[in-house]
Amino acid sequence: MTARLTGARLILSLVIATPAMAAEEDFLRLQHLLRLADKPPETATAKDRIYFKNDIAFCTGESDLARENNLAAGMMERGDFEGASAHLNSVLKNASLFFPFRYNLGTCYFHLNLLSRSLLHYRKAQAVVPEYAGTYLRIGAIHQLQYRDHEAIESYREALRVNRNELNTYVLIGDLFFERNQLQLAKKYYDTCLRIDHRFNNALLGRAKIHFREGEYHKAMVSLKMVDTRKEFDISYHYYYAEAAFKLRDYAAASRNYETLLRHKADRFFLTHSVSLIERKLYLSNRFIQE
Repeated sequence: MTARLTGARLILSLVIATPAMAAEEDFLRLQHLLRLADKPPETATAKDRIYFKNDIAFCTGESDLARENNLAAGMMERGDFEGASAHLNSVLKNASLFFPFRYNLGTCYFHLNLLSRSLLHYRKAQAVVPEYAGTYLRIGAIHQLQYRDHEAIESYREALRVNRNELNTYVLIGDLFFERNQLQLAKKYYDTCLRIDHRFNNALLGRAKIHFREGEYHKAMVSLKMVDTRKEFDISYHYYYAEAAFKLRDYAAASRNYETLLRHKADRFFLTHSVSLIERKLYLSNRFIQE
């Protein structure tokens, strides 16, 4: 009985988090969720654990759930988000409360630019594991892409309330202000992150972006060269490195970084940047090298 009640509470929280839908669809979904409440929440075995790599949830262990999730995660690593989403949807009906399925579906739909679907699954993942700050960051990123800055900032702040040591939260808030050209506010958040960890890659990238925006290309390059590419970093690093190098007439460095950037066409960077424009910049860099 306790397990069933726990499942019902989790399901209820999922219903609350679901965006408004037409009355008939809402009724049908509610009936489906109430049926699911008769089952205890699905969990991995005690030997399984969840870890993240490039915004993809992986599982250790040999449970069926872990194997199915990691099969989809492998597709996501290869950029096959359509195939991964199809697979996750096929196994989700038997494990609707398994966090990695929901989180990875949110990530798949994010990369496919199906933001409403992505938000739906991230919200359900958040309801199942509310203590994981990364889900709030992803929800904030969706709001930001939809130009709902207030909701984005609230999601980022919620991530900080859950985990103040999640340094990417400071960077994402800084990025939001950077995109709004409020550079002093952006700098404040990047610097807050760097006070906690003075070599945090994405905060160094943030400072480089500010220098670039202000036309200080040499300073931008100094910050970019401090980024440790052996560790995780935002792929936009290659864009700003290439752009700064191009401005400084180091066309060989620009070419290398444009080329590297184009090898990551499945990255979320290309949701807001044109592949053809980057290809044009690569062409120009190579032509200037020959001259």
